[in-house]
Amino acid sequence: MTTVFQPTELEVLDRVDSTQLEMGRRLLSGGPVPGAILALDQTKGKGRFGREWISRPGDSMTMSLALTADHNHPAPWFLGMAVACVAAGILHAQLQWPNDLVIRGKKVGGILTELLPDNKGRRIPVIGIGLNLNQSEFPDEIRSRATSILIERGHTSSVYDVARDLLSRMSTMPDTNTWSELRPIWMMFDATHGKPYRLPNGSDAIAIGLGPGGELIASVDGETVTVLAADAIFGG
Repeated sequence: MTTVFQPTELEVLDRVDSTQLEMGRRLLSGGPVPGAILALDQTKGKGRFGREWISRPGDSMTMSLALTADHNHPAPWFLGMAVACVAAGILHAQLQWPNDLVIRGKKVGGILTELLPDNKGRRIPVIGIGLNLNQSEFPDEIRSRATSILIERGHTSSVYDVARDLLSRMSTMPDTNTWSELRPIWMMFDATHGKPYRLPNGSDAIAIGLGPGGELIASVDGETVTVLAADAIFGG
């Protein structure tokens, strides 16, 4: 299988519960499925493990991509990690495995990779992208670990322009079927070392680095463990 991101149709919605949920509904409907859905106002945004992505209108770029040509992809997490690389280049951010974008150690965005069924029974990689652009402050409970481009760079950003820039740059990405193809790009942005993780089994771990297959190498109570991206994205 060869995976090359292509320029894609962008549909802009004024308001939707979740771009991931909406893309899932489109895939099951049997009707036309846009390559990307951008929400100007997302009321029930979706993060990893069912967490809510909170955003006021105009604060965040929230978009989902349906990679229908890559149905039943054997390693869909690499697709999400490739999108994270593109977003990191646009925001001048760093990456923490497998899907967080950070600036000065604070989260400025995240990528959610899901395999969603279409009306033909295929499993379609759907990649959700959430980028904090224009927030001037965050709630107390996340203020110490969240940031935005406005806070870090001192300027506002057009949600639509950032979305278009991301889609345009994705078309320049190389094949992303293996870690060996993705690794040189990812490592330019990597800031995984030292990050604390809660593993799928509930253990607390500290990242050591990434392994030869793109897996997380971490320390748990002095013992070295490995965690696959598939477990991190689709597990727990």
